[in-house]
Amino acid sequence: MLQRDYLMKMVEMLTTVLMKVLNLKENKNYQEALKELESAGKTIAGLDFEMVKILKADDLVSLMKTSDVYAGRCLISAGLLSEYANILKIQNDQQCYDYYNKSFRLYTEALLTKEIPDPEKYTEKADQLIPVLTSAGFFSEQRHENYPALFEYYYLTGKFSKAEDVLFDILESDFLETGEKVRMRKRAVAFYKDLISKDETELIKGNFSKEEAMESLEEILSQIKLN
Repeated sequence: MLQRDYLMKMVEMLTTVLMKVLNLKENKNYQEALKELESAGKTIAGLDFEMVKILKADDLVSLMKTSDVYAGRCLISAGLLSEYANILKIQNDQQCYDYYNKSFRLYTEALLTKEIPDPEKYTEKADQLIPVLTSAGFFSEQRHENYPALFEYYYLTGKFSKAEDVLFDILESDFLETGEKVRMRKRAVAFYKDLISKDETELIKGNFSKEEAMESLEEILSQIKLN
C-alpha cells in the first residue's frame, strides 16, 4: 500500500509538471519547457538528463533498478522523457528518437513489474511510441539491441503473434552474438510453454493458438539440440 500511495503521489507531481510544460510549449518557450522537465526529473525521479544523454537504454534501466521504488521511477521517467522528446521533435532535433526509445523501454520495464495501477493507461502511451520508433529504424536488424524489449512488451500486452514475429527476427539476426542467441532461445522456450498453458480464448485474442505454440516449441528445442 505504501508503494502504491507513493507512486500515486509521483504521478500527481508529474501531471502538474506536464501541465506547466504544456503552457510553455503553447507559448513556444521550448528551452524553458526543457529546463522544467530536467528539473522535475531530478526532483521527482532522481533522473539526471545529462546522464540520460550518455547512457544506453540498458544502462539506464540498470540505474533505475538501484531504487526501492523501481516501478514508479521507471514510469515517471518514461513520461518525462517522452515529453522531452516531443519538444526536441518540434525543434527538429533528431536526438528526440533516442529519448523516445528510452521512454518506451522504461514504460515496458514499469509495466513488467505489474505494480502499476491502471496499466492500460500507460500501455496506450507505449503503443504510441512503437510506430514512431519503427519509422526511425529503432526496431530493425541494425538496432537489434532494442528487439528484446519490444518482444517483452508485445508478450506482456497479449499481442502473442507480434511477439513471435519479433522473436524470430531476434533469432534470425546476423548481428546477434552467440551468447545472446542462446539466452533468447531459452527465453523462447519459456514463452511457448507459457502460451501452451494459457486458455485458448486468450490466445485467440493474441492471434495465436496452442497448436502454433507447440509446433514452435518443438522447432526451438530442435535448434537448441543442434547447437
